[in-house]
Amino acid sequence: MLKVAIVGLPNVGKSTIFNRLTNQKSAIVSNTPNLTRDRREGNADLCGLKFKVVDTGGVDSTIKLSALVLGQVKLAIEGCDIVFFVVDAKVEQDNKNLEFAKYLRKNTQKPVILVANKCESQKKCYTVDYLGHFDFIGPVYISAEHNLGLIDLYEILLPFVEVYDLEIVKSNNIRLSIVGRPNAGKSTFVNSLLGESRMIVSPEAGTTRDPIDIEYQYKDQMFTLIDTAGMRKKAKVIEEIEVTSVHKAIESINRSDVVVLIIDSVYGIEQQDLSIADLAIQKGKALIVALNKWDMVARKDRSELLKDICDYNKLNFEVPIVEISALKNINCNKIIDKSIELYKYLTMRISTPMLNKWLKLAVDYHKPPLFHGKVVKLKYITQVRVMPPTFVIVVNNLNAIDLTYQQYLMKSLRRHFSISEIPIKLNLKKNKNPYDSKS
Repeated sequence: MLKVAIVGLPNVGKSTIFNRLTNQKSAIVSNTPNLTRDRREGNADLCGLKFKVVDTGGVDSTIKLSALVLGQVKLAIEGCDIVFFVVDAKVEQDNKNLEFAKYLRKNTQKPVILVANKCESQKKCYTVDYLGHFDFIGPVYISAEHNLGLIDLYEILLPFVEVYDLEIVKSNNIRLSIVGRPNAGKSTFVNSLLGESRMIVSPEAGTTRDPIDIEYQYKDQMFTLIDTAGMRKKAKVIEEIEVTSVHKAIESINRSDVVVLIIDSVYGIEQQDLSIADLAIQKGKALIVALNKWDMVARKDRSELLKDICDYNKLNFEVPIVEISALKNINCNKIIDKSIELYKYLTMRISTPMLNKWLKLAVDYHKPPLFHGKVVKLKYITQVRVMPPTFVIVVNNLNAIDLTYQQYLMKSLRRHFSISEIPIKLNLKKNKNPYDSKS
């Protein structure tokens, strides 16, 4: 679960923010500086976003205890994913905040969200322009005591928080759906893996109507194999039972981790095969193309078949292609080996510091074009979920990042972290400018 550290000078309202986020009053809140000395952790709920939050002591160089508190702050920052740097919005400017900001910028590459607290009234709330050159995310103007402005904090934090209701939790079983046109050899492929005639195999197209779940162990890895009805073009789906079978096949793709698309190499690749591939990719599934009956294809025709697949421009990543013969059990295990490899990449997590090191390298190598004469800033990147790996980059202007530069970032990210064979998502989010609503 994502963890947020709340840091800042004494008496800026860190404990009040902690209490508000965790819906508790366990921290003593007072106007006396340095009341919080130890780190405290709690489960936060911000408008439905769930995350861990750490409250730290205030850092004041005039207090002897501050060295110990600074050590707690350092530990909290090291153990968190995001930092809330809290300042008092009722104070026009504080040089100690500048020193603290320098400390944060020097000691962490993690996203820092600048939170201006105690902003109960716009007339009594100063802007924090003097901290603008540190390129923190925000600022966000709130009043934790009066529960004001937290929706703005929610909007900024949203891309960083894993929404666990949507998160596919990694399990011991890899869910592998076997899809393709009718009679492409899906059931024969499953039978070859199992070493038995578990599935009904017939030359009549569409023998398998219902998705069949089969538990299967390969080496030390457990699988759930889902053999589906062949998906035909809508014009050919006439019987009601055929319509239901297609819907069930789509449902099978939805609940799978890896999709194996079986193509009948003798008949070649058709638009329906590509539509199935599209569906799997849109759902964020890893995809393996299995060219079945490869041994029955004339050598002179093989290169053309491979070219048809590789030239399909909607496959914007390197989809693995395996030539097999399900009937003769040739290369079937290669598909299972590749499934294990892809699943590992689907569930991988890349730390925020590693991502931001890559982002700096990518931007230094190829800077985004100026937008109306102004510099475009890519501030931070973080991974917000897995299956598929999904990343969010916070930028200062969404309109300034064109499609060409987004594609450059995507290719660079894939190459840098060796994730070229799975779908990934790279989203951009604007760093909210609070001054748009202030005058």
